[in-house]
Amino acid sequence: MTIGTSLQHTLATKQFTRLDTEISSLQSQISSGETDPRASVDPVRALNISASQDQKGLLEQFEKNLETADQRLSLSDSVLEEVGNILERFSEIAIRGASASVSDSERDALRIEAVQLRDNFVLLAQSRDDTGKALFGGYQTQGDPFVDDGSNVEYVGDTGRHTLRVSDNALLPTSLHGDELFMQVEVEGANGTETRDVFSIIEDTLSTLAKGGGSRQTGVTVADDLRFKPGGAAAEITMTIEGPSGRATITAPYMAGAPDALLAAVNAVSATTGISAIIDPSDPAALRLSGVGDITLSDLQMEGGGARQDKEVTITPMTSGTEGNLTMLVPEELSSNAQISAIGAAINHIADKRAEVGSIQQSGERQASALDSRMEMVERALAGYQGLDIAAAVTELQALLLNREAAQQTYAKISSQTLFDFLG
Repeated sequence: MTIGTSLQHTLATKQFTRLDTEISSLQSQISSGETDPRASVDPVRALNISASQDQKGLLEQFEKNLETADQRLSLSDSVLEEVGNILERFSEIAIRGASASVSDSERDALRIEAVQLRDNFVLLAQSRDDTGKALFGGYQTQGDPFVDDGSNVEYVGDTGRHTLRVSDNALLPTSLHGDELFMQVEVEGANGTETRDVFSIIEDTLSTLAKGGGSRQTGVTVADDLRFKPGGAAAEITMTIEGPSGRATITAPYMAGAPDALLAAVNAVSATTGISAIIDPSDPAALRLSGVGDITLSDLQMEGGGARQDKEVTITPMTSGTEGNLTMLVPEELSSNAQISAIGAAINHIADKRAEVGSIQQSGERQASALDSRMEMVERALAGYQGLDIAAAVTELQALLLNREAAQQTYAKISSQTLFDFLG
């Protein structure tokens, strides 16, 4: 085969270009310290690099999720700490307000403070994170989780726990939902343990700070004559009446302005108790109970319509027709002592939930430690796949430079000869 001058130039140029490309590529690899990642260079290595990079990206997302979860949990912990502080202050106010020696002006001051604390408490329950999502709404993170009409607070979120994936098979809660935090406080009631919400406990405490709140009793004894006026619009009333002749328990419906059924129930046991009743001459919604001696009313229960705070009976001594100091007869669960106990239960409940938040944070810290170990393994694998043996690469580069120089010298020597050089 005869090789012409043109073909020789073309082949030499291609060879020099290939050498230059290899030298340039190797120089770049030495400069970066990494091997050529192209699949055309090493398909198996490229596949391993791609798999390791995918795993690294997944781990980085898990780390971001852990950071977000930790931020929300830390915020939840701070909010619950402040909630606990407010409840502690409510306990102090309730204890002070339970005293009959508190003046009306001091009681008013305590109530003003309690109302402000109540409003702050609701605002804390509506807390949001740095992205504007509700902390305690469950999966419903857009709107407010609670609706407040000024006297009652209703939870409108759901019972799901907002979670983020922090590993291939683990989800971490980022907070607790409002129902378990604020609506499920176990307190001791008249019929054993019952579930209450913190907001109603607070409202009950506010009612003890109203005028006469320090005179809330579960049992009242008055001599000879008293006015009996239930609160609320309607209820079924059960109570124990004890008079000079004995005691009896009555149950009767009550309608504001029409206490006839209650009147009949009291008079039905008059022979047993020695107490009789009439419609109060100055207030048709009230009864006048009379007897010769002490009249004791206790064990009040009021079932039916009206707000919880209206479940009370105003007892006014009527000595010789003159009104004495009123006393509020209330069910056991609405007494001042019961409110103090309920607030204590709420404080313990919030403390338990705060401890649960801390436990979840600890779980997140363990997941973070595991992710760090996995990330270190992945980065080592990537370094092994992408890392360059500098000594070997420099040796190869020197060989390529030497080959290129020799080829250039040979090409220059051959190209400088003509036909006359061979004809001699």
